[in-house]
Amino acid sequence: MVRNVIILGSHIQALGLARQANAIGVEVILAIPDRYSVAYFSNVVSKVLLYNTEKELYGKICSYKTNVKETLLFPTNDEMIEFLVKYYDEFNEAFYMGIPKPETVTLFSDKRNTYRFCEKNHIACPHSWYPDTIEDVKQIADEVDYPVIIKPSIMYSFHKLFGKKAFRCNDKNELILRATAIAKRFPLENVLIQEFLSGGPQYLYSYGTFAVNGVPRAAIMVNRIRQNPMDFGNSTTFAITCNIPEIKKIAEEILKLTGYFGLAEVEFMYDTKTATYKFIEVNTRAWKWHSISNQLGFGFLTEMIHYYNGTSVKPKLNFSKRVAWTERLTDFIIIMKELMKDRIKWKEVVLCYKMRKEYAVWNSKDMLPFFMYVLLSPILYFKRH
Repeated sequence: MVRNVIILGSHIQALGLARQANAIGVEVILAIPDRYSVAYFSNVVSKVLLYNTEKELYGKICSYKTNVKETLLFPTNDEMIEFLVKYYDEFNEAFYMGIPKPETVTLFSDKRNTYRFCEKNHIACPHSWYPDTIEDVKQIADEVDYPVIIKPSIMYSFHKLFGKKAFRCNDKNELILRATAIAKRFPLENVLIQEFLSGGPQYLYSYGTFAVNGVPRAAIMVNRIRQNPMDFGNSTTFAITCNIPEIKKIAEEILKLTGYFGLAEVEFMYDTKTATYKFIEVNTRAWKWHSISNQLGFGFLTEMIHYYNGTSVKPKLNFSKRVAWTERLTDFIIIMKELMKDRIKWKEVVLCYKMRKEYAVWNSKDMLPFFMYVLLSPILYFKRH
């Protein structure tokens, strides 16, 4: 039985998870490398495991081993997923695991694997090319229709180096020059070239779920209308629930084909040229807007805990209720930028803010994280850039 959860990672995802676990009486333990986390200041977190190295984190987690499983390990970022995969067999004997099996993680963490899987199974996705050398890039540069993007097959190490998720290239020369610059710092066999889907965040959609053996036990869909930054966003700042049967069908096909277990955000973008929803990626951990489910009467993490405890009730598959989620501070900055560029109108902003909303940080019963989020925002910004 799950008596406590160790949340590996910080910030907003961890805060939402901590509040959900605490709401059903599960003790929350936060494992973080420093105190610059809004979750650190939450009154629902009972213990904090601070660590400096992976070895130290490993030792602190192992101290929670018992003869009977009672601790769930749950990651909030890709580095912590990689950590859990590394020790999966050992940890799986003593802990409940909050991630899919390693082979499933590998399928979706490496986008070269992901898109080849989609191509094999006839799942609509952006046309992709897989260079290993500059010579490959030069050959591809003569074949593609521009614009295209260069993006990594594995995101977090690329983003740490370049501060971006992808680079847009408008012509052959720009593609070759950009690939040459990337190759000086990052192996080309870990990038891909992909067709550019125009339209912006208003065409970004996600299917969020907790699934067991490929079958959703909880699921919702959202339109992620604003993100930071708006072009190739690192994080959603405003999302609205929606109901798009085509997305539901494709997402559930992917879950079924992989026998998926765990939380998943299946991302899509609407391609205005072909009038189709194209699969982008699967996040195999908690995503930023996951707590929108609170407005629908459940939590994705709590559904996983209920499953492990054998207390699951009927599936929570809610695609009809209209609610929103926002990270207000960052969303305000994005709104101001977009208004100045005349890419959105005040009327749009007012209408979406009138909706019933789940706030990323604010909670009247747990207020300190909000105030610390405001105070820490400059530090958090520079840490990420």
